[in-house]
Amino acid sequence: MGINEFIQTNWKNNQLPGVDSVIYSSGKVIIMDSYEVFDGNNTNYFINPLCETSLESIMSFNEDIWCEIEKHPQVKHHHDSIFICGEAGMGNEGFIANVDKNNNLIWAFFSTISNPFNKLELEDHLLKAHATSDLIYVININKPEEITVKKQLVE
Repeated sequence: MGINEFIQTNWKNNQLPGVDSVIYSSGKVIIMDSYEVFDGNNTNYFINPLCETSLESIMSFNEDIWCEIEKHPQVKHHHDSIFICGEAGMGNEGFIANVDKNNNLIWAFFSTISNPFNKLELEDHLLKAHATSDLIYVININKPEEITVKKQLVE
């Protein structure tokens, strides 16, 4: 079984690698680093690519990286792409995925600290994913490792 087929099989079995990362259907994985900076009364949130690796490399150290995911019912359509969000087994985990019309995974972002994602908005090439932690992850759908995080404004 090729790596793409392996990833697609796990995706269709509601599983993603439980690593802070963006995974592509090719097996390319970009490890993401998230942190908070407290500045007086404000907290700023940052998320950046840390390195590029492969699913094969990660699994050579730990084969048991797959997490069960649960998809939120809300989806967003954009041309031939569908965007899905949801949560994983622990209360602090969330994911966002881009699939084609046949539910084949194109890429997925997984976070161990975001909390579940439960609302999606799409503006041009930017996907705004709302987490239950009152944070909004703004993702460039064409280069999903380009993410900014901001606090949701309370109305």
